[in-house]
Amino acid sequence: MLATKVINAGILSLTKTKLDALDHEYNGFQWWMQFNIDKDILSQHKRAKGWYYDTKKIKYKDYPLVIPKNQVWFRKKNTKLTPHWIKISVRKRKGIGLWLPIKPHKELMNIKYLKDSLLIKNKKGNYELRLIFQYKVNEIKYNSITSIDLGYSNIATVCNSCNVKPIFYGRNIKGIRRHYSYLRRRLGNKKLLKKIKKINDKEKRIIEQELHKISNSIVSDAAKNESLIVIGNLKGIRRKNRGRKINKILGHMPYFRLTKFIEYKAMQNGIRVIKLKEYNTSKTCSKCGNIGTRLNQGLFKCNDCSYEVNADFNASMNLLKMLPDYMSGSRAAGLSPKIAQEAVSTIKSL
Repeated sequence: MLATKVINAGILSLTKTKLDALDHEYNGFQWWMQFNIDKDILSQHKRAKGWYYDTKKIKYKDYPLVIPKNQVWFRKKNTKLTPHWIKISVRKRKGIGLWLPIKPHKELMNIKYLKDSLLIKNKKGNYELRLIFQYKVNEIKYNSITSIDLGYSNIATVCNSCNVKPIFYGRNIKGIRRHYSYLRRRLGNKKLLKKIKKINDKEKRIIEQELHKISNSIVSDAAKNESLIVIGNLKGIRRKNRGRKINKILGHMPYFRLTKFIEYKAMQNGIRVIKLKEYNTSKTCSKCGNIGTRLNQGLFKCNDCSYEVNADFNASMNLLKMLPDYMSGSRAAGLSPKIAQEAVSTIKSL
């Protein structure tokens, strides 16, 4: 199993010569991407147009400059500024390269695992590197299954086939969203646009921190229980016409970002993540399989057997029950069908 780790590295104290060299390459790449005009940048950077971006969807925005892995070198040097230095190729120092002092947010991995990385400009106009490492990890031997239902009241409801008592995550995210929505309305009435932008950045940081906490907890428990992770796939949910209010709610919930956090952290722990379509999981009774009714946002009741349960918990158990159909194909190699059947037996015994 291949795992990917992205390490953010700020570039420190650029001299005028180094800044001019980076500006030439980065700005030249924007001209090449948007207008197909060659401003004399390295050919390996121009080739990124075909490798990484769909030429039919080019937009007028900044594109990250792709740094090929064979054009990067690391070294450690005990200086007052930083012990971490990286060399990249640029046109203005062709054949020599540009040594840059960096401050990575995590310890750098061995350079042999480095893939093509990215040079970007942050909101303050400073350059940063996104160093992308890819390496092999041994997939764990699965002894249970963890299912995750993504919802509104609780952004993630988690059940395990060994212990189906649910764990609810992210109930406070809805409150955070509403709080900042209220602040934006108040500031908008006063036409304080700079303040709105400032609180938008703050909201994003707070939500991101919460998503990291949730994904860390889920993956940590999955590793402890030796669990395969099954998660609801909400692809296309925002394109459906569900009414203005519901579409606004779904549009502001960070389901995709949370899913990505869970996926890459699970991969780093040798855990596979399977996505299953959540079709009718919130309407189907997890006990008898018949269609029921959501009495409100948080309560489900079956029309046939009168089973009442938390709606998110019900959907999470339905994801577990859907796994045998998935296992009937060869798409989930590495997981014994017996484990899937045991999960279903556990659910039915409730």
